[in-house]
Amino acid sequence: MDPGLLRDDLAALYPQFAVTVAHAGLLLAPPTDVELLELAAIVAEPGGIVEPGRERELLGWPTEGGAVAARRFLEWAWRLREVPTAGRWRLPLAVIEGGRTVGLVVLSHEVDHPAGTVHTSSWLARAEQGRGLGRRVRLMLLELAFGHLGAVRAVTGAAAGNTASLRVSTRLGYRETHRETGSVVEVHLAVTPGAWRRRRLADVVVEGLDGFREAITPG
Repeated sequence: MDPGLLRDDLAALYPQFAVTVAHAGLLLAPPTDVELLELAAIVAEPGGIVEPGRERELLGWPTEGGAVAARRFLEWAWRLREVPTAGRWRLPLAVIEGGRTVGLVVLSHEVDHPAGTVHTSSWLARAEQGRGLGRRVRLMLLELAFGHLGAVRAVTGAAAGNTASLRVSTRLGYRETHRETGSVVEVHLAVTPGAWRRRRLADVVVEGLDGFREAITPG
């Protein structure tokens, strides 16, 4: 089954499925069930994303593995499939390299966000970490947010112990805004278009935005 054809069919119902972001062989594309099952297999694998025992570094990540973790991931991902509006929208994008699905990013705007603010989140398979892929993916996501959707601020969060994620954020111009203390300490960070432009990737190609942009435009 061709995921590209599935995306075309889904885009007729959910305009976000037409959106893609590409850069130097790396593709961000809304995940069909084909990609979600590949991602679920990564989630189910012990140590598939973080070393066993360090799951608390992924905020809200269940400690279970195997089929339980895969089902929880799929149920969460399926809930992201909703018609986008100006008040709230979620745009999950599978990270695809060489035909392999190796991670997931989400760009979103929630009802309690100020106008022009978006939230970014991302994860990569552990086997793909440590070679600069996370930095490229985040910059591609910010290209979409700042360069094409008119966002004026992007926020993200990570557990205080997740030094790898925090390092990527700070290197891309994010700055800490505040911390929240719960079961783990959550560090909140934000970046503006000015900071992003100094690190902007060249030759990022964004396609399929018309229907999605129309759906999220107020009025």
